[in-house]
Amino acid sequence: MPIALIKIIEGRSPEKKRRLIESVSRAMADSLEMPLDAVRVLLHEYPSGHWGRGGRLVSDIPDGAPSDPLDAQVADATAKLLAN
Repeated sequence: MPIALIKIIEGRSPEKKRRLIESVSRAMADSLEMPLDAVRVLLHEYPSGHWGRGGRLVSDIPDGAPSDPLDAQVADATAKLLAN
């Protein structure tokens, strides 16, 4: 029996978690040519203060902000180009 271990930041709705489990289960069952009932999926949810991205806590990064300074420069340049 295959088991998928998925680690995500907490805060998603039960419906999104249902869709995630369903799509991962179907993909594994199809790929391994086995019954859907044989697939197991475990979700591990973590608070954003326990998750790092780009050397920073996710809880310290403003929503939608790039975590890498170079990404921020690219995003700023793109925004300026699109504004013209």
